[in-house]
Amino acid sequence: MQKNDQEILQAIATGDPAALSELYDRYSRVLYGALLRLLRDTDDAEDILQEVFIQVWRKAHSYKPELGLPKNWLIRIAHNRAINLIRSKRSRMKQAEMPLPDDDSSAINSQLRADDLFDKTTADEESRLLSEAMRKIPKEQSALLELAFMQGFSHSEISENLKMPLGTVKTRIRNGLLALREQLSYLRGELT
Repeated sequence: MQKNDQEILQAIATGDPAALSELYDRYSRVLYGALLRLLRDTDDAEDILQEVFIQVWRKAHSYKPELGLPKNWLIRIAHNRAINLIRSKRSRMKQAEMPLPDDDSSAINSQLRADDLFDKTTADEESRLLSEAMRKIPKEQSALLELAFMQGFSHSEISENLKMPLGTVKTRIRNGLLALREQLSYLRGELT
């Protein structure tokens, strides 16, 4: 008989490496995919994924079932670590910013402006495509995607707040992600 997630966490808390391996097999792909979407860097996503399971190994005894499902606990750990990494990188980038020279170094300044313009244009285009795709999917799906991915609510929290069955929330989010992927592919011209 297959153990449920809480039983696996209890086994991990007692130091069972096979239980950690089983939990990793169940959730590593989902977590890695979410981390990759958030961080947009395979190395960072792999590092954070490893850190998540190290933390689970060390802190499995601190898991409290009344606060949510083990899967949500894993997602929250991964999300928090990813956000911390993003903030850390942002802080390092600010500290490493190169001050512009006072003299008229037009070649350097124009290159910096061109890079900045390219980055802004790319970000604006991605934002426009995402907004357009979100408008084209059903409203109940886009509202749930907004709550889950933009505002960071777990599926359980959404279910409680909207008084909607958890299964319905999960299904609509999954269907919304699939519809969003299809819309983005279409808008980018990837589908013929």
